[in-house]
Amino acid sequence: MTTTATPQDVLDAVRVAREALSSVASSGAARGSREEWAEVVGALQGLVNEATAVQDSAIVALAAVEPEWCEDGTIVELRRAAGHVALDAPAVVSGVLCLSAVAAERRVRDAVRRVADGDALSTGLAGLHEAMRTGRLDGYRAQVVAGELEECPAEVTATVITALDPWFDTEDATRLRRRARRLLAKVSPDLLRKRAERARSESGLRRWVDEPGVDTWLGTFPSEDARAAWAAIDALAQQYIAGGTCATIDRARAKALTDLVTGQATVTTTVVEHHAHPVTGAFVDPDDQLATTAYRPNARLAAFVRARDVHCRFPGCTVYARYCDLDHVIAWQAGPTSAANLVCLCRRHHRVKQRPGWSTHLDSDGTYWVTDPTGRTRTTDPPDQRPTPLSWTTGEPDPPPPSNPSLVLPDGPHSSLEFTLEHAVGPPQPRTRCRVEVHHPTRRTTLPEAPASHRRPPREPIWPDTPPF
Repeated sequence: MTTTATPQDVLDAVRVAREALSSVASSGAARGSREEWAEVVGALQGLVNEATAVQDSAIVALAAVEPEWCEDGTIVELRRAAGHVALDAPAVVSGVLCLSAVAAERRVRDAVRRVADGDALSTGLAGLHEAMRTGRLDGYRAQVVAGELEECPAEVTATVITALDPWFDTEDATRLRRRARRLLAKVSPDLLRKRAERARSESGLRRWVDEPGVDTWLGTFPSEDARAAWAAIDALAQQYIAGGTCATIDRARAKALTDLVTGQATVTTTVVEHHAHPVTGAFVDPDDQLATTAYRPNARLAAFVRARDVHCRFPGCTVYARYCDLDHVIAWQAGPTSAANLVCLCRRHHRVKQRPGWSTHLDSDGTYWVTDPTGRTRTTDPPDQRPTPLSWTTGEPDPPPPSNPSLVLPDGPHSSLEFTLEHAVGPPQPRTRCRVEVHHPTRRTTLPEAPASHRRPPREPIWPDTPPF
């Protein structure tokens, strides 16, 4: 995209390209050889890469627009130099591209560092934007290379990218990453060492809700600590596999990790009773019992709002409520200090909400509405706090967790008859629970052989007899 192109010029070009591709895609049955279709796939990827480069330029232009209030109450848009990022620019991009707050900030930052190099910034990443503009490099691989050169001076970055240029057409992200590290080790080994020190100092653990009933953890640890911890987890997991507690090694390792952690900690649970909205399941304060006439909410009201929202209510943001401000949706004193007029917003999005052109609204059921300056409206809902639904498989509520979890959960001892009845006769249970069997045979018991449909398949050995290679 040239510096003289207007937004309408870009929109017209996009419309023509989409119409042309749409007419070709709907032309009927596909004919052609494998080589021809492989060439089509590559050509389309080149088009996507070029479009991504143009999108980067558009993001930089959007981020440089800074809205300001005039004395007469009107809003004017000031155009800053390329490389300037308005406070609410990532929030606007988040709504346009349907990205989370963190992903939108990263997208704006990557675009600015690639496009504005040599103008307001000096990053050395202009070579990546040029490769994308010619269709040779996609956005993901460009992001990987830029991440490897994050802390390098602009001259070093430009040198490494120039050396990588011949491989942009042929190598995947993993190989480009390794090649960048090798080049960086030759050009400036001190930078590579400093990066390793920074990565070790920033190691941490994150958690978020994934599938229903399942959480996902993502952690980075110093290598020597990770090796020792993994050895302990794997040793306990092998015991679970050998004892029949878990069927797969991955499940056994997950159980070993949680057992090792909970066995070394004391967890205290506080139960607070609140009313839940019948539709959304959000905590509600009937009759504004916790409301106050002061500007600052009292301790009970603040705890209620944080328990209702759990995290920042701005669309796509996941900052925990404990780190958020309590924002009046309708400014105090025009709006009350009550649960119906307070939401949790992180400091950044609290400031974004106050920028020109933004408006918000909170419904009685806890739904939060955010409208950005472009007119796009998004909503967020507080977590459903109604009682846990019935189990997916049995139709019965899941049993409560043990009050004193430990690594060994005895279930017995059992007689030989009990053990045989449970493990050798009858169809498998609908869900297998992880537990440690304690079996002390008293005498040998022989039962009729179960039908073939009721037999459990033989357990495969943990390790094959020969290496899998």
